[in-house]
Amino acid sequence: MMIESIAGTWRFQLDALKKGIEDRYYKELLQDDIQLPGTTAENKKGEYNLSREVAHLTETYPLTGYAWYQRDIEIKEAWAGRPIRLYMERTRITQVWIGEEWKGTQNSVSAPHVYEFGAMAPGTYRLTVLVDNSSLPVKGGHMTSPDTQTNWNGLLGRIEIQAVELIRVERVNVYPDVANKSARFTFQLINETSTAADVRLSFELSDAVGTAHAVSKHAGSVGRILNISSEPGTQTVEWDYVIGEDAALWDEFTPALYLMNIDLEAIAGQETYRDEQAISFGIRQFGTEGTQFTNNGRKVFLRGKHDALTFPLTGYSPMTVEEWVKVLSIAKAYGINHYRFHTCCPPEAGFMAADLLGIYFEPELPYWGAFQDPEDVDYDEARADYLREEGLRILDAYGNHPSFALFTLGNELHGSRQAMLALLKEYRERDSRRLYAEGANNYFWAPSFTEESDFWVTMRTGHAGSIVRASFSHADLPLGHVQASYPSTLTDYRHNLPDIQAPIVSHEIGQYQSFPNFGEIDKYVGVLQARNFEVFRERLVQAGMGDQAEAFFQASGQLAVICYREEIEAALRTPGFGGFQLLDLQDFPGQGTALVGVLDAFMDSKGFIEPEKWREFCSDIVLLARFPRYTYTTDETFEAQLEMANYGSDELEGVQLDWSLHQGEQLIEAGLTAAADAQQGTLASVGKLQIKLSQVIAPAKLTLKLAWKEGGIANHYNIWVYPEAVETDGADGVHVRRRFDQEVQELLDGGGRVLLVAEQDQLESHIDGAFASDFWCYPMFRSICEGNNAAPAPGTLGLLCDEQHPAFQAFPTEFHSNWQWWPIMMNSHSLLLDDLPADFRPIVQVIDNFERNHKLGLIFEAKAGRGSLLVCASDLIGQQDKPEARQLLHSLLSYAASAEFKPTGELSFEQLRSVLDPNAATERQSHRGQAVINPSYPN
Repeated sequence: MMIESIAGTWRFQLDALKKGIEDRYYKELLQDDIQLPGTTAENKKGEYNLSREVAHLTETYPLTGYAWYQRDIEIKEAWAGRPIRLYMERTRITQVWIGEEWKGTQNSVSAPHVYEFGAMAPGTYRLTVLVDNSSLPVKGGHMTSPDTQTNWNGLLGRIEIQAVELIRVERVNVYPDVANKSARFTFQLINETSTAADVRLSFELSDAVGTAHAVSKHAGSVGRILNISSEPGTQTVEWDYVIGEDAALWDEFTPALYLMNIDLEAIAGQETYRDEQAISFGIRQFGTEGTQFTNNGRKVFLRGKHDALTFPLTGYSPMTVEEWVKVLSIAKAYGINHYRFHTCCPPEAGFMAADLLGIYFEPELPYWGAFQDPEDVDYDEARADYLREEGLRILDAYGNHPSFALFTLGNELHGSRQAMLALLKEYRERDSRRLYAEGANNYFWAPSFTEESDFWVTMRTGHAGSIVRASFSHADLPLGHVQASYPSTLTDYRHNLPDIQAPIVSHEIGQYQSFPNFGEIDKYVGVLQARNFEVFRERLVQAGMGDQAEAFFQASGQLAVICYREEIEAALRTPGFGGFQLLDLQDFPGQGTALVGVLDAFMDSKGFIEPEKWREFCSDIVLLARFPRYTYTTDETFEAQLEMANYGSDELEGVQLDWSLHQGEQLIEAGLTAAADAQQGTLASVGKLQIKLSQVIAPAKLTLKLAWKEGGIANHYNIWVYPEAVETDGADGVHVRRRFDQEVQELLDGGGRVLLVAEQDQLESHIDGAFASDFWCYPMFRSICEGNNAAPAPGTLGLLCDEQHPAFQAFPTEFHSNWQWWPIMMNSHSLLLDDLPADFRPIVQVIDNFERNHKLGLIFEAKAGRGSLLVCASDLIGQQDKPEARQLLHSLLSYAASAEFKPTGELSFEQLRSVLDPNAATERQSHRGQAVINPSYPN
């Protein structure tokens, strides 16, 4: 094959009215120009967009419709008699003309467009390509979404004129045979001459960097030369190549790739024809064993991330291997071994990079909707045909990549299961090299598994407790355990798994939101601008809290990491589980703006956690500690079961863990567990801890450290230890009251000190307390809940604490939420302080979301009258069975009784009544969210 790139400067014409076909633009020389590969947005074609999108990023030069691309191509003398092709690696719907002759139309958004022109006489021709991004038979999922990669118009990747031989090899597929250390090659031998030909095919195997394997290494091979007599037409050839016992297998640990070079020499009559093909492949067998995935017989736990091809600088997916290697290497540094492409498919370069790095890909059809049968009223034949054909095109284009391990029909599908299963059957018969499932989270309101699927991606199973992830929106109640169950490290999903012999993967886990980083705005220097962030920043400034943006960002981010850790560990604690798919490691810039990542939309760290710390709980081997709660008293014994989730490459024998419990720099106790074995692909018990806490100088935050030094694996957990008994009944000179009434005003007027621990029924017009960071993004699910006549979520993003404040001298805390705050927050209200002075700041502030931007308080102090007031909006008095609530009450009492209790900010009684008097509530109710506590919350 002879190839000539036709990238570069093309002639160009916009066609807003879609008149170009009728007006025969292909007959004229287009007058504008454009650089290809590229998009109209990159080339700044069309009108500049002045709008400010809030639900997603703003495309500066959006275009939906027709755009015409044109250039002259030269058919060389050396190409005479050869079939000529146009190859366009990635585009939208295209129509092609050579001169005035229409050459057809294609509509794949996932696979290359290849146009066959036949033999062309040498000379210069005018090539015209119409690209239409407005007429797909389906909406296109995240292949076309403004929420992610945009609905760009253009030509991307390789753009080539190809001159192929009359006798050639095409459509090479490689079917690895792990058991026999061999590979079966199937291909088409095409003879476009008019006579029979003697064809000699030479096969040479090398590794990915080009080192040829000596013949002696392939004892038992059927040979490296294949002679075939080829009649005119097309014949399918199958040929087995035995590599031998030294064959390197492809997996996430050693992603060994081979390169097979196939050289063709054919003699037909007096003519000799030569062709060559080079095919990269890996020897792997991705399958299942019971409820687990396997690769080459080794158990695999999918540590996945959602991906929607979000690349804000270009508005489309990278098209080079180097760019994809950079992106995937970042994900792998965070322990990721799996990518689930939500209603989209990466280009060839993405698969190749995943081949090189050992990452399991799961692309999907570009569809998020319903399937129908032909007899259904809503049946759309064009849509059904498109989806079927697009799946076949994906399999044909990328099927040889070992990273292409799984495939589904789309996201949250519904409608005819029969139609979906017919597609699965056809795809599986077409290509058996991967696993197939009907979709991701299909029929999520009434989930059920179909045995025609090889695996099940779902958030609920419809069995027992049903839940297989730790967080949900308030539109999908009940909530998960991170949101609604007293914190421990005991939760797993084993009792929620139905008795099916297929792996279950938890769908889109996490979705823990953090506050925007307004410093990110300046990074948007490409086709997309973060005008949504600009709006959010303006709202915060108008609310008088612009100076707190960075603190909100950091504190909410730390809470998100804490929640993600528990969510991921819960999956790892589940024996025989298939894996998880995060939503997400990186931010999602659309659907209301979902800032759910520890990386931003550019895959850059947001500074919340380093990769090596994230890998403590998200890696192939993870050390786990199971214990019933995070808070203790000094008269108790801390007990923990130690486990190792071993999804590494090997069986592990004689594993011993070093463990230690620290109070700051002070060592409380340390030891070494007895030797234990950890079979590959299992959750193994490796020890038990019993540590008396009487030696702890309480109150204190302690750190439990676990390490398997031989393997370089570590993990850690924080726990909090408080005195067995503390004074909570009162303190000298401090009046403890439950409601703001006339008596409290009189006490303050008389110069008294008041600790107001408000009764919760007095605060019902405020926002319900919540521990976990708001799910996904508040505006999206608020609107869904309101559409369902359901209460939205509280919508808050955790706490911002003044951790050095003397009110916390007896209550160790960081500047952000942590597990000791869970019952305190869940039995509280977040006080609306919007009408207080702009510079007023609570001691403990609740971070609101970017849509509302309320100034919210949990604990605040103020001068009032001649006295001093300390307010706590959590029912600490009603939670005296919780040591953390008891200790915080003690700490607040001690502070209120101390000489340090000298509030500097002054509030009038009228201002205080506006916050604390339920009869003063006006429009607060419209802002309320509702917290939901699962029945599992301990009494």
